[in-house]
Amino acid sequence: MTESTADTPQVTAIAEGLHRSLSKLFSILRRGDISRGTPTGELTLAQLSILITLLDRGPIRMTELAAHERVRTPTTTVAIRRLEKIGLVKRSRDPSDLRAVLVDITPEGLASHRESLANRHAALAAMLSKLSQEDLDTLTRALEPLERLATCDGVEAAADDGAGCPLDCG
Repeated sequence: MTESTADTPQVTAIAEGLHRSLSKLFSILRRGDISRGTPTGELTLAQLSILITLLDRGPIRMTELAAHERVRTPTTTVAIRRLEKIGLVKRSRDPSDLRAVLVDITPEGLASHRESLANRHAALAAMLSKLSQEDLDTLTRALEPLERLATCDGVEAAADDGAGCPLDCG
């Protein structure tokens, strides 16, 4: 995207609307399915994100996990302690550097992740089922560019060299 395109009123309006809508949807997912009085998942979105990262990357160092989650290492340490306390992750020494700690998901963490994700998917599906076919088609078309943005980590990828980014980030 060129700089002139990024500054257009249309792009600004889309950014504001998307932020507003995503914030509301995330809030609903955090609170649970109000109509049925059930949570969409026992895990917070932050905890679920950590488990997804561990699934994708396998055992990784705390510093790498913090960088991937875009939080400070102490924040990650607190989150990992909580997840470890309930048996969803485990810590071990890095065999290549005994000073470093590796974090990995446990079988219980994998099961909890699957359940939480399934509950959230079901909650989203219930919301989507209320939309018209035209709206569903529109959302389907929007998924691909949104996925490209997510792959690039949005604006930050554009600031880097853009390597590996399917958008014209470079």
